[in-house]
Amino acid sequence: GSARGTREPLLEVELRRALSQARGEVDGDLESSLLFEVNAGELAWSYTFLSQGWRPLLGQVRAACLELGRAFDRHHAGWRRHPGVRRPLGPTPPGVELPTIPHLLPGMCLVLKPPGWEVDTEGDSGLRHLSGFLQAALPADRRAVAFRPDFSFGFIHRLDTPSSGLILTAITFEGYCCLEWQMYTYEIAREYHVLGHGAAKASEWDVAWRILDTKTATVAENGRPARSHIRFIADTARGGSVSEAFCNVSIRIHTGRRHQIRVHMRFCDCPSVADSRYSPAPTLLLRPECIRSLRAGRSCAARGDALA
Repeated sequence: GSARGTREPLLEVELRRALSQARGEVDGDLESSLLFEVNAGELAWSYTFLSQGWRPLLGQVRAACLELGRAFDRHHAGWRRHPGVRRPLGPTPPGVELPTIPHLLPGMCLVLKPPGWEVDTEGDSGLRHLSGFLQAALPADRRAVAFRPDFSFGFIHRLDTPSSGLILTAITFEGYCCLEWQMYTYEIAREYHVLGHGAAKASEWDVAWRILDTKTATVAENGRPARSHIRFIADTARGGSVSEAFCNVSIRIHTGRRHQIRVHMRFCDCPSVADSRYSPAPTLLLRPECIRSLRAGRSCAARGDALA
């Protein structure tokens, strides 16, 4: 009884081990240390998903994750170079829109990704990779995370290659652990605007179809939980033709399954116009200036016809 009463809390034991391994001096140490952060985040996700995020334990686990992030910041200079770093980017071809960094903040930044760039957290597909842009664009003293595939190059979430939008990105390891925690606990809201085939069939739609992660993801009873809120903003017709109607959609995702937006829109009968994998209708390709016009609420030309 007395021995049990003086036992050190397991969380503190495991955190001390992870802090020691964060130096990365022995093969496998860094991976084990990072696994502590991943497991802590998955624990937080489970509690939050079950509406138990108020539990005091989560406050202690969050503090442990941030302390580990600070340890990564202290020790990363002594780590071995990761073999998964992508090839350097070559010259940008004419007509290819470059990403930008509109906001550089303590520990994090926002990257504005144009269409055609891959958020390359899942391997090198040969497309223009956003990590290469980040490595070249960030100040020299803020690039460490951008060279670490094991930390997703700092990217906290993804956007499919044909999409454009803001990518929340960590530029310190403490920032990475902090943002990861916020993703696990649903403190970061993700809302996207999509142009879909067909006129809107409802003003709003709460979608809770489970998604099975196969090569082409699909809705299935044995899939993982996935929740989206779709709000239909306006309908658009190409060249004034009712038969070629499109819907302007705002979609907020609660979970982050692979291709969740594309799958849920497909099964709401409004697949994305730029989606050749999940859309049964012909893919509608918009020129960059057309996309900028749609963002600004103006009409534009696509395939020689007017969107008005």
